Amino acid sequence: MAILGKTNKILVVCPICKTRDIVGIPPSRLNKNSQLTTISVHKGLICPHHFQFFMDNNFQIRGYQKVDLELNQENSKTLRNGVKAFNIAEKKKNDLFKSLILDGDEIKYHPLNGAKNVKARSLEQEIISKKKKMTSKEIYEEFWEFIDETNELFHEFIIKDIRRQKSIINAKMSECITI
Repeated sequence: MAILGKTNKILVVCPICKTRDIVGIPPSRLNKNSQLTTISVHKGLICPHHFQFFMDNNFQIRGYQKVDLELNQENSKTLRNGVKAFNIAEKKKNDLFKSLILDGDEIKYHPLNGAKNVKARSLEQEIISKKKKMTSKEIYEEFWEFIDETNELFHEFIIKDIRRQKSIINAKMSECITI
């Protein structure tokens, strides 16, 4: 990535795929009225993911956030009543299939050419409305900081988590120091 001379160089890490790159942030672009500035990194700039990072006034990154839904011009349509509606991005005309569906061990597809039937339409709506169900392990990894130490659902992950063991040791050390 090209970086101008009058910028502060920051190492940014994608929170999804862990791809690293250096970006240049001009000091004039920081929000001087706030302790943190939110910076959005669009798909394709560093990696195939869209994410945000939070930077303080000393150019230190304080955290990252995944973006779940990106609203942009390509997936929007203005309705007759003036409301802007957002859809899943349209497929390019040179695609071979209208959709590919992974159903257990089977892959189903709908070819682009051919009439839409009612069954195919209902299957599409079902796919769009379904969300990927996360496993307990995935939920724990995503939200471990917010899960209480005594939570029974995540007990097996809590006792094995090195991050928690370090924080417990640090808390006990700080108790000893303050006494």
